[in-house]
Amino acid sequence: MPDHNAHTKPATIREVAARAGVSTATVSRSLRGGAGVEPATRKKVEAAARELRYRPSGVARSLKLGATSTVGLIVTDIENPYFPQIVSAVEDTAREHGYTVLLADGRRDPERELESLDILAEREVDGMIIASTAVTQRHRERIHELNCPAVIVNSESTVPGVPAVMSDNVMGGRIAAQHVLDLGHRNLLFVGDDDDHSSAVQARINGARAAVADHDGAAFRAVSTVGIGDAAVEGGIRAAGELVASGFEETAILCRNDLTAIGVIRGLIDAGRRVPGDVSVVGYDDIELAAYVDPTLTTVRQSTEEMARLAVESLFERIGQGQAAVDEDANAPPGATTRVPVVLVVRGSSGPAPS
Repeated sequence: MPDHNAHTKPATIREVAARAGVSTATVSRSLRGGAGVEPATRKKVEAAARELRYRPSGVARSLKLGATSTVGLIVTDIENPYFPQIVSAVEDTAREHGYTVLLADGRRDPERELESLDILAEREVDGMIIASTAVTQRHRERIHELNCPAVIVNSESTVPGVPAVMSDNVMGGRIAAQHVLDLGHRNLLFVGDDDDHSSAVQARINGARAAVADHDGAAFRAVSTVGIGDAAVEGGIRAAGELVASGFEETAILCRNDLTAIGVIRGLIDAGRRVPGDVSVVGYDDIELAAYVDPTLTTVRQSTEEMARLAVESLFERIGQGQAAVDEDANAPPGATTRVPVVLVVRGSSGPAPS
């Protein structure tokens, strides 16, 4: 009798997960004998794997022996020049440790980032670095469920047992605001609202607001003109257009990132405003383009190399010591957040307040 299964396409981990009614991460942990899986769930997964004749990939088998030597890296938006800097620095540091990096681009879509977590887990990476501008509640739940060693970059850690590395964004917001205050500006505006989902942006706003509060007669507000999926040049152009149309009176604009700042400058100039003659503009990140736009962009420089080095070394320490990927108690305090100093880079887009 012919073997009807001889040419059948091998079952995937997703099919096993669907059959067992669990996540792919749970399938992976169950078949590897990982911790954090209820005995009944493990039996259900094993039964589904047998029924589907599932065979773990060579990658999965090598992980069981601790030999994949790969880490996953998720970035929010590879088109934003800030994130390729992170990617390059992570790859350089990982290579020094004999690891390769699997990259996933969220494309400014939190749902896509969540899908990337599952995909990297299915590839059985040894650990993950999540360079996201907005770690949401769903991110936290997913990271906890995956139980894979992880480090967060560019956001506060809100996941029990998972550390984070980010810039000192309160300092960054403060020194950006202090710079224009020292130039005589007393009416400041931040493009990127308090409701922004990014903890980094919220910290920059808080730092700027604190600096303004130290100066009698100075005013500060943040405007909600740029959303999670629009923190780019186009968003900045639109923000400037809306501000000009509203008759805004601020003489200094601080922006959530350099791309937004470049867009704001373009929008202001298109509307007949002089930068920095009428309005000073300050960015954040110090991407390479900041030194070549006209006028050149005053900005806050983040040390992407140092953040990446600290993140990778923290991840490898957790992998090497066999630490629990996450704290099994979902109500436990989040992992520690390391903050890396930032510096102000003064260029041509900021100047004295108009008289």
